[in-house]
Amino acid sequence: MDMEKPVWATERPINSSYYIGIAGVSKEEFPYNAAEIARENALNSLAREIRVKVSSSSLLSTLQVNSWVEESFVSNIESTVVEDLEGFNLIDSYESPTEVFVYYRLSKSDYARILAERKQVALGSAYGHYLDAERKISEGAISGAIERYLMGLDVMSKYLGELNPYTGEDGMPFDLDRALLNGMSDAISGLVLSHDKEEIKLLLNNRYTDKVSISSLFNNNSVFGIPLKYSYNRGAIPVRGTTKTSGNGIVEIPLNGFTPGISQSELIVEVDILSFSKVLNLLSPLSPLLEGITSTPLRIPIVLERPKVFVVGTEKMFQQTISQGELIPALRAALIEEGVEVVDHATSKG
Repeated sequence: MDMEKPVWATERPINSSYYIGIAGVSKEEFPYNAAEIARENALNSLAREIRVKVSSSSLLSTLQVNSWVEESFVSNIESTVVEDLEGFNLIDSYESPTEVFVYYRLSKSDYARILAERKQVALGSAYGHYLDAERKISEGAISGAIERYLMGLDVMSKYLGELNPYTGEDGMPFDLDRALLNGMSDAISGLVLSHDKEEIKLLLNNRYTDKVSISSLFNNNSVFGIPLKYSYNRGAIPVRGTTKTSGNGIVEIPLNGFTPGISQSELIVEVDILSFSKVLNLLSPLSPLLEGITSTPLRIPIVLERPKVFVVGTEKMFQQTISQGELIPALRAALIEEGVEVVDHATSKG
């Protein structure tokens, strides 16, 4: 004789002190693993009761990110809750010839304690990255410092929607997440890119090719290993590339392949902030936040020397010379339109 189906299987219990997860599965639908599926669904049901709330005073809220980023952040964290569940208890289960029911419960106070312990471990690890980053700043290893600041934020990324005070080695409390973000932002904004000339002049004799040296400085000191991205328009197809400063803080960017007729362009160089995302965990919620951090680009005008042409000729019609023909003026106009400088004398010099 079958056991009577328990009340909790049909009427969900209400208890403000617990998160509750209950699920039932048909054996007809899952003939071989109904009990396993029921347990999994019950835990998912329990996890859905655990909601991530973003504090209005948290780092995430004050970053002024758009609603999609905040919702994505919350969704990412809530999606991992079931994987990180701990401290839950199997209260009861029920099985009949046709179905299986499972009932799990998790004390809210126990879960809060578990989360607090996990958070302290995460913040301790983040603080270690913070100290490493500060040391690298003092050593002039700016790229490594930016990576450490970012790694610190990543370690504690689950808690960026909360307040995160931390007491450092000096015994003074401070907001760890803000210190990490500010350190990273200051390091990026403190990088100065420069070129020794106000504009780049490309010559016809060199086939409009050159290598442009860009210097990277931080507190007036050369900085190596800074990832940069650059772009310039050379005609129908714009050029984009990435590079990294060498040991002396200098990088050379090649310019070439300009479409005939182009007389000017602009080289834009800036810190490749997204390249630092390589230190983030695979599913890190920080990726969209990193996209919102910007650097000041270096913009250098590119001026291409115009080729000079002396056009001379005689137009005839029916063997008679035409004093005011149309072909030569049309040719001159076409050349000018293509960026060629038409001169009045063959000996004209620029």
